[in-house]
Amino acid sequence: MRYARNEGSAVQPDLLHNALLASQSGMQSLTQAPSYDDGLDEAPGSSEIGLHGSPRQCLQLLAPILRDLSQANSPGWLSLIDPPLPISQKWLRASGLDPQRILIIRSRRGMDSLRLCCEILELGYSHTVVSWLSDPDHGERLDRAARAGHCASLNIRMEITA
Repeated sequence: MRYARNEGSAVQPDLLHNALLASQSGMQSLTQAPSYDDGLDEAPGSSEIGLHGSPRQCLQLLAPILRDLSQANSPGWLSLIDPPLPISQKWLRASGLDPQRILIIRSRRGMDSLRLCCEILELGYSHTVVSWLSDPDHGERLDRAARAGHCASLNIRMEITA
Protein backbone atom coordinates (compact mmCIF):
# COMPACT_ATOMS: atom_id res chain seq x y z
CA MET A 1 0.00 0.00 0.00
CA ARG A 2 1.25 3.44 -0.80
CA TYR A 3 0.28 6.63 0.94
CA ALA A 4 0.45 10.08 -0.59
CA ARG A 5 3.04 12.01 1.33
CA ASN A 6 2.79 15.72 0.64
CA GLU A 7 0.24 16.13 -2.12
CA GLY A 8 -3.25 14.86 -2.61
CA SER A 9 -4.80 12.76 0.10
CA ALA A 10 -2.87 11.45 3.11
CA VAL A 11 -5.41 8.66 3.46
CA GLN A 12 -5.29 5.39 1.55
CA PRO A 13 -9.00 5.20 0.60
CA ASP A 14 -8.98 1.44 0.05
CA LEU A 15 -7.61 0.87 3.55
CA LEU A 16 -10.66 2.40 5.23
CA HIS A 17 -13.09 0.95 2.74
CA ASN A 18 -11.72 -2.58 3.18
CA ALA A 19 -11.70 -2.22 6.96
CA LEU A 20 -15.32 -1.10 6.89
CA LEU A 21 -16.37 -4.00 4.71
CA ALA A 22 -14.56 -6.45 6.97
CA SER A 23 -16.32 -5.20 10.08
CA GLN A 24 -19.62 -6.52 11.30
CA SER A 25 -21.16 -3.05 11.17
CA GLY A 26 -19.66 -2.71 7.68
CA MET A 27 -21.93 -0.89 5.31
CA GLN A 28 -24.22 0.57 7.98
CA SER A 29 -22.04 3.67 8.38
CA LEU A 30 -21.75 4.04 4.61
CA THR A 31 -25.48 3.89 3.93
CA GLN A 32 -26.86 5.79 6.91
CA ALA A 33 -26.11 9.18 8.31
CA PRO A 34 -24.82 8.77 11.86
CA SER A 35 -27.43 9.29 14.54
CA TYR A 36 -26.42 10.81 17.83
CA ASP A 37 -29.22 9.82 20.15
CA ASP A 38 -27.10 9.20 23.22
CA GLY A 39 -28.95 11.66 25.44
CA LEU A 40 -26.42 14.42 24.93
CA ASP A 41 -27.39 17.61 23.16
CA GLU A 42 -23.86 18.36 22.00
CA ALA A 43 -22.97 18.48 18.33
CA PRO A 44 -19.89 16.64 17.10
CA GLY A 45 -16.66 18.54 17.55
CA SER A 46 -13.25 18.45 19.15
CA SER A 47 -12.09 17.91 22.73
CA GLU A 48 -8.63 17.66 24.25
CA ILE A 49 -7.15 15.97 27.30
CA GLY A 50 -3.69 16.80 28.66
CA LEU A 51 -1.81 13.98 30.41
CA HIS A 52 1.57 13.84 32.13
CA GLY A 53 3.51 10.62 32.58
CA SER A 54 4.93 7.74 30.63
CA PRO A 55 3.08 6.58 27.51
CA ARG A 56 2.15 3.33 29.30
CA GLN A 57 0.68 5.23 32.27
CA CYS A 58 -1.24 7.53 29.95
CA LEU A 59 -2.76 4.60 28.04
CA GLN A 60 -3.83 3.01 31.32
CA LEU A 61 -5.48 6.29 32.36
CA LEU A 62 -7.25 6.47 28.99
CA ALA A 63 -8.44 2.85 29.03
CA PRO A 64 -11.82 3.57 30.73
CA ILE A 65 -12.55 6.41 28.30
CA LEU A 66 -11.58 4.28 25.31
CA ARG A 67 -13.66 1.40 26.69
CA ASP A 68 -16.76 3.60 26.91
CA LEU A 69 -16.15 4.93 23.40
CA SER A 70 -15.62 1.44 21.95
CA GLN A 71 -18.90 0.27 23.47
CA ALA A 72 -20.93 3.32 22.42
CA ASN A 73 -24.12 2.76 20.44
CA SER A 74 -22.91 5.12 17.73
CA PRO A 75 -22.33 3.68 14.25
CA GLY A 76 -18.81 3.59 12.91
CA TRP A 77 -15.34 3.11 14.25
CA LEU A 78 -13.43 4.30 17.25
CA SER A 79 -10.30 5.29 15.33
CA LEU A 80 -6.97 5.65 17.12
CA ILE A 81 -4.41 7.59 15.11
CA ASP A 82 -0.76 7.16 16.04
CA PRO A 83 -1.13 5.95 19.64
CA PRO A 84 2.13 6.44 21.59
CA LEU A 85 2.70 2.68 22.03
CA PRO A 86 1.80 -0.37 20.00
CA ILE A 87 -1.68 -1.51 21.03
CA SER A 88 -2.29 -5.23 20.83
CA GLN A 89 -5.53 -7.18 20.64
CA LYS A 90 -4.57 -8.64 24.02
CA TRP A 91 -4.34 -5.17 25.60
CA LEU A 92 -7.65 -4.12 24.03
CA ARG A 93 -9.44 -7.17 25.44
CA ALA A 94 -7.74 -6.92 28.86
CA SER A 95 -8.83 -3.26 29.05
CA GLY A 96 -12.43 -4.17 28.21
CA LEU A 97 -12.40 -2.57 24.76
CA ASP A 98 -14.29 -4.05 21.84
CA PRO A 99 -11.57 -4.77 19.24
CA GLN A 100 -14.16 -5.17 16.47
CA ARG A 101 -15.14 -1.50 16.83
CA ILE A 102 -11.58 -0.12 16.87
CA LEU A 103 -9.46 0.93 13.91
CA ILE A 104 -5.80 1.67 14.71
CA ILE A 105 -4.14 3.85 12.09
CA ARG A 106 -0.42 4.54 12.03
CA SER A 107 1.01 7.24 9.80
CA ARG A 108 4.18 6.58 7.88
CA ARG A 109 7.32 8.62 8.18
CA GLY A 110 6.91 11.94 6.40
CA MET A 111 3.12 11.98 6.65
CA ASP A 112 1.41 14.96 8.21
CA SER A 113 -0.42 13.49 11.24
CA LEU A 114 -2.76 16.48 11.55
CA ARG A 115 -3.77 16.19 7.91
CA LEU A 116 -4.32 12.44 8.31
CA CYS A 117 -6.51 13.05 11.39
CA CYS A 118 -8.54 15.70 9.58
CA GLU A 119 -9.10 13.48 6.56
CA ILE A 120 -10.18 10.54 8.74
CA LEU A 121 -12.57 12.86 10.60
CA GLU A 122 -14.02 14.33 7.40
CA LEU A 123 -14.68 10.87 5.94
CA GLY A 124 -17.26 10.31 8.69
CA TYR A 125 -16.66 6.55 9.02
CA SER A 126 -15.71 6.95 12.69
CA HIS A 127 -17.92 8.01 15.56
CA THR A 128 -14.78 9.21 17.36
CA VAL A 129 -11.21 9.79 16.22
CA VAL A 130 -8.59 9.80 18.98
CA SER A 131 -5.28 11.45 18.12
CA TRP A 132 -2.04 12.16 19.94
CA LEU A 133 -0.98 15.55 18.55
CA SER A 134 1.30 17.74 20.66
CA ASP A 135 0.59 21.19 19.17
CA PRO A 136 -2.22 22.99 21.06
CA ASP A 137 -3.00 25.08 17.96
CA HIS A 138 -4.49 22.09 16.10
CA GLY A 139 -7.81 22.26 17.95
CA GLU A 140 -9.62 24.51 15.48
CA ARG A 141 -8.72 22.38 12.44
CA LEU A 142 -9.72 19.19 14.26
CA ASP A 143 -13.01 20.79 15.30
CA ARG A 144 -13.85 21.86 11.72
CA ALA A 145 -12.99 18.41 10.37
CA ALA A 146 -15.04 16.66 13.08
CA ARG A 147 -18.07 18.81 12.32
CA ALA A 148 -17.69 18.18 8.58
CA GLY A 149 -17.65 14.41 9.17
CA HIS A 150 -20.34 14.48 11.87
CA CYS A 151 -18.09 12.75 14.38
CA ALA A 152 -16.11 13.55 17.51
CA SER A 153 -12.41 14.27 17.80
CA LEU A 154 -10.50 13.61 21.02
CA ASN A 155 -6.89 14.77 21.04
CA ILE A 156 -4.58 13.54 23.78
CA ARG A 157 -1.77 15.98 24.44
CA MET A 158 0.91 14.18 26.41
CA GLU A 159 3.81 15.56 28.36
CA ILE A 160 6.08 12.58 28.67
CA THR A 161 8.00 12.19 31.92
CA ALA A 162 10.67 9.66 32.74
